[in-house]
Amino acid sequence: MVDGGPLRIWRGAVLDEWIDYNGHMSEGFYGVVFGMASDEYLIRMGFGERYRTTTGGSFYTVETHIVFADELAPDTPLAVDTTVAGADPKRVHLFHELRRAGDEALAATQESMMLHVDTNIDRVTPMGADLYAVLRADADAHAGLLDPATTGRAIRAVGA
Repeated sequence: MVDGGPLRIWRGAVLDEWIDYNGHMSEGFYGVVFGMASDEYLIRMGFGERYRTTTGGSFYTVETHIVFADELAPDTPLAVDTTVAGADPKRVHLFHELRRAGDEALAATQESMMLHVDTNIDRVTPMGADLYAVLRADADAHAGLLDPATTGRAIRAVGA
């Protein structure tokens, strides 16, 4: 599904209701944008309503890490580039880059780990083979695209 580079699959713009008291996009809405990008990626790869109803499978986000790089003003056009950092039968690891569409300036990144869950038994289970094949192919195509220093990071302790 991928040509070797990150996938640009989500576009939008900063909405007025996302603006905080400092006059730029509030931190929580970066997470909203990244969540929409994750959903859009999964839907395009085969995880849609049909998959959910026929398998009972869903994805639950269990961890995210956002790094803020720049402020975003009202009405700023946005684009999210998605890289599949890894996948196995029960997990998918995405890395998103939120950019100002047009000048391509990086505004934020988000790393996300999602687990495949059988909602009928509320347990982590392997995803369907067809969906996994697509996610695995994207992970293989994206291998080596990410700088290891940008993924798997934790918040540094104060004073470190």
